[in-house]
Amino acid sequence: MCSSTCTCVNAQVGLTPLVGAVYRARMPRKKTNKSSKLPSNSRGSTDERRGTYCNDKNDKHDQFERQNFRKGGTYSTVPEQPGNKQADWRVGVIMAICLPISILIFWKVTLPVMWWILTVMVGSDFAQKLSFFKQDVIHILTSECPVWLSAKERAFLDDRSNDGILRVSNISREGFEDIVRRGEPVIVTDALRDWESFGLYDCGYFMRKFPEAEYFDWQGQETINLGNITNRPAFSGLQCASGYMETSWDSNRKYAKEWLRKMPPPYFLREDAYVRHPFAEDREPSITGFLGVPGTGVAPHLDETCDTIMTAQLAGVKNWSVSWPVKDGERIRWGKPIVFTLYPGEAMFWYVAMRHHTEVIEDCSLSFSFLLKSPAPTEYFQRLVEDLSSVPKMEQDALFKETETAKLDYVDTCGILTDDGRTFIA
Repeated sequence: MCSSTCTCVNAQVGLTPLVGAVYRARMPRKKTNKSSKLPSNSRGSTDERRGTYCNDKNDKHDQFERQNFRKGGTYSTVPEQPGNKQADWRVGVIMAICLPISILIFWKVTLPVMWWILTVMVGSDFAQKLSFFKQDVIHILTSECPVWLSAKERAFLDDRSNDGILRVSNISREGFEDIVRRGEPVIVTDALRDWESFGLYDCGYFMRKFPEAEYFDWQGQETINLGNITNRPAFSGLQCASGYMETSWDSNRKYAKEWLRKMPPPYFLREDAYVRHPFAEDREPSITGFLGVPGTGVAPHLDETCDTIMTAQLAGVKNWSVSWPVKDGERIRWGKPIVFTLYPGEAMFWYVAMRHHTEVIEDCSLSFSFLLKSPAPTEYFQRLVEDLSSVPKMEQDALFKETETAKLDYVDTCGILTDDGRTFIA
């Protein structure tokens, strides 16, 4: 039957699916004549899919278009859409547990296995070069400053010696000269105790006091005035500032006397240590100043000089490394680097053919290096010459090529001299 509001029912609400199915099975089906037509005054809307009939032409909703049976025996007249299903919470828990585990397995197991397969296929040297290349690219893309240390050089520094550098204080001249004679790198922690410049000279003071002094900027590869460091076009303020100053430059000669007056030879050196040369008149001191901010530095390299070098740290903190040639069986190689930190007020001494690097790690660094002819590392130099002479010239050259030294045989020009009871290296 159909009511005037077209609320047709063929089963009562609340019947179970089983009862509804039995009820529909017992109902006789009416034979329909496809050629017969209803009278116009009694025409209604017929749902041939469900067999319901309604006289109300304005009703556009068939409440029983499809029975959607649910759990518990009730049904809904709204068709269920695929997107309406609620996600099972257990799936989320499983994913939350499995995802970190799968990432860990990929990182700790899959990648190492793939790397091992790659090294077997192409060789360990080539695979290592690929690894270094990848690290360099990442560093270039993520570093604020220009890259100054390659991945290969960083690997050399990471494979460091377990030995530390010798640190001394309140040392006598004789005790200091014994250390230098052995050729042992050493830091004198109270070397600057009598310097007027210590506690006065820092990056800010130096730039304000000597704005016309010339400074070579490693980033821009150009010489500029100290007062213009903060005006470099590619950087803001002291960002990535790193470079050096030579007292031998004409523009800096007028400042050298004032610098030296405030940085005299430390208490354990002879008064003429900066200027004394064997068999010659005293010469002008050879001094180089270095200025740099954290994140900058100088890659492992050699200074092509025979002299004993004193580096005095006035401000800021630097990491250093030093290494030197060592005999390994029938071959010669660079020894594992000794890595250490140099603090303000300290001076470090190192020698000919010592590969070294520096890296500013705290505050703006200001330091000065002095070339000294005396005292001389006589025992170290003798061992160095013997070790180099024991291998073919080709192997010697290969050793120094690793440091990109321009003059591969510069050590051959060095020698130990004695004058007036003092030993010199020149």
